Amino acid sequence: MSTPSPRDEAYWSRDQLVAEEKRVFEICNGCRLCFNLCPSFPTLFDAIDALDPTAHLLGEPGPSAEVDALGNHAHATGGAHAAPTRADVLGQADALERLPASVSQRVVELCYQCKLCDPICPYTPPHEFAVDFPRLMLRHKAIDAREHGVRLQDRVLGDPDLIGRIGTIAPSIANAVTNLRPNRVVMDWTVGIHRDRQLPQFAGETFLAWFARRHPLQPPAAAVAGRKVVLFYTCSVQWNEPQVGRAAVEVLEHNGITVYAPEMRCCGMPALDGGDVPRATDWARHNVERLLPFVEAGCSIVSPGPTCSFMMRREWPDYLGTEAATRVAGASFDLMEFLFNLRKEGKLREDYTTEIGSVGYHLPCHLKVQKIGFRSRDILKKLPGAKVSLVDQCSCMDGTWGMKTEFYELSKKGSKKLMDGLADSAADTYSSDCLIAKLQIEEQSGKPVKHPIELLWKAYGLDQ
Repeated sequence: MSTPSPRDEAYWSRDQLVAEEKRVFEICNGCRLCFNLCPSFPTLFDAIDALDPTAHLLGEPGPSAEVDALGNHAHATGGAHAAPTRADVLGQADALERLPASVSQRVVELCYQCKLCDPICPYTPPHEFAVDFPRLMLRHKAIDAREHGVRLQDRVLGDPDLIGRIGTIAPSIANAVTNLRPNRVVMDWTVGIHRDRQLPQFAGETFLAWFARRHPLQPPAAAVAGRKVVLFYTCSVQWNEPQVGRAAVEVLEHNGITVYAPEMRCCGMPALDGGDVPRATDWARHNVERLLPFVEAGCSIVSPGPTCSFMMRREWPDYLGTEAATRVAGASFDLMEFLFNLRKEGKLREDYTTEIGSVGYHLPCHLKVQKIGFRSRDILKKLPGAKVSLVDQCSCMDGTWGMKTEFYELSKKGSKKLMDGLADSAADTYSSDCLIAKLQIEEQSGKPVKHPIELLWKAYGLDQ
């Protein structure tokens, strides 16, 4: 048994959801490998231990127990404990049967979809247990949203394009108004966006407006020889960080690659965060329809956003279930992965003009789960004057979760290892592929964060 597709009626059955949660929770309880990844797992294990009189057999934390980034005790998975008897196992199973629905709900709320449990879980498909914890959590949110409606908070945070369109009508006014303390208090009370969370600033010129000025007339992709790509530019780049898109275009073109940037919609992950599967799949379908002709014309698809590249490659085919989505997924790359592959072929230009200095590089979770290696770090460390310190820790922002009032303090607490690692690097520049993690890092450090493509752009001397 495993989490079915949202295209199947079984996906929307509350009874089948509850049964699947009990099945997965029992497997997770017996393993506990993910005890320190996010708040969901210790919350689940603590609740089971409170109901199960044999909890000590699973390893209660002693005086020397590790404490994870969120301040939770480590739940040991082994040690000098007596082997559980049949009665012990039955007691643990009974605890799962008696687990209140409120606990399951809290476990779902605390899962912020970093997906780091996926690459380390020994029971993911093709294992017969077929555990997919993150997708199970999304299924729970989707059923809640279908039965009770999408909450106002999730409707607002789940539509970054709408926010961006409104904010960029008069960006200077929108930025000033957004940052006024009384308005932040009102946003906190009404929408549930924490009053102290650093928010993205609206750009004076959107990425697509800049691209249209640079490329007023482009030949059809099918008529262009040589390497060509479509830039899936992301919502953050379009509305808030257009310089990242400009850097991507100019670096790619510097390497002889033709770049297309058709108007796209959000990848859908913000909508999924709130359980809004219909909206997420509508956006995915629109994007696939726009991208497929470019793929058929021989284009690759590159994205500077780890979450967007993850969605294109892993989620769109499953949520849409179409051959078109599969073909788009097969042509999609993370931007820095694409450039790394170009370098492996000996085709990435190395006519650098500028040293970039020391860099504290944050590795985003959604790059790790794609299992493509540390490609941004690998490129940065070859740049002139580069000294790169890799900080492999979660930012605990993960899309909309870290912006919400109820999770703001947990988000900051969970990012401590990341912030300590960056501080220890004593780097001149902080860098991350994730423009949402950037908000967390900038808020707590007071230092600007650059996307790796911006540093490559600088090394080429193109950032003028």
